Amino acid sequence: MYKIVYWLAGRLTPIKISPVHLLVLAALVLVAAGLSSCVSDALEPAATPVPTSKPAPTPTFTPDPPGDGVVRGWAVLAEKDDYKDVKMTDLPVDYVNVTQVRQRLLAAGWPESHIRELREFDQGDLRAGVGWLSANADEDDIVLFYVFAHGKFLRQVVNWSEFFAADWAGVRSERRVLVVDACQAELLTDAVKGDPRPHLSIAAVNKDEFGWAGLEEEGLPIVGAVFTHYFAAALGDASRAADADGNGRVSLQEAARHAEAQQRTYMHDVVLKVPEFVEMYHKIDFYPERDPDFPHVVVADTVGKPVYLELDAP
Repeated sequence: MYKIVYWLAGRLTPIKISPVHLLVLAALVLVAAGLSSCVSDALEPAATPVPTSKPAPTPTFTPDPPGDGVVRGWAVLAEKDDYKDVKMTDLPVDYVNVTQVRQRLLAAGWPESHIRELREFDQGDLRAGVGWLSANADEDDIVLFYVFAHGKFLRQVVNWSEFFAADWAGVRSERRVLVVDACQAELLTDAVKGDPRPHLSIAAVNKDEFGWAGLEEEGLPIVGAVFTHYFAAALGDASRAADADGNGRVSLQEAARHAEAQQRTYMHDVVLKVPEFVEMYHKIDFYPERDPDFPHVVVADTVGKPVYLELDAP
């Protein structure tokens, strides 16, 4: 990247540069350097699946008996930032997304030992993570599976649709929560919509939309996935701005809807104000600036009641 900056600097006539010019120049450099955000997901060539031969680890907990009346929390938080192994564009955000979600879980009283992070993963890792949840969570527990990655990686390399629904169905909890922050995320949450048992699925964007994960080099306020940033913040908001029913707690359903509105404002007022970023969307024949409701968070909820991170919540 620095060579590109020097190349540009050596060929520009000295001019008085305003902050707006600097932002546009930075965007041009990012595009030239291939450091586009999640929009690059749609520009990637079809990925070649990589072998997944890692064995599932032996569970470290003894499963509780069905319905023991004690509410525990269990979570798998998966994030892939490095895509050199599959020749896709890296998203170097230093695992800020799983870090934000983990902080919310710890603040809600979840034990460290009940939270498993997958920093870089393949299909075997994801299946082992769900298997760990199946081995430990009972019907009374709250289970969270969060994943951030390129949507194309999850669909074409991990082959999500071939295994996730069946594996997820093996988790006994009556409060299973799936959160996917990826381009066309609804395509991934759709895999479990036929599950007859109670579950809550949250997709950061719908099946036709391409989301945004900010990179530090872009100079925009949010580094990492925009939806996850606002979703995690809503769950930890002491002012309870996301508490739509006014009961003093913020449910995951409320946090998702609150984050939807904030993500929408940020995309239109910040990201789509940079012409180069709009042009990136146009290159994939997508015109988000024409839809004032973009992006749409998709919530599929068959739990039938609010789901809270706090383990003492009713």
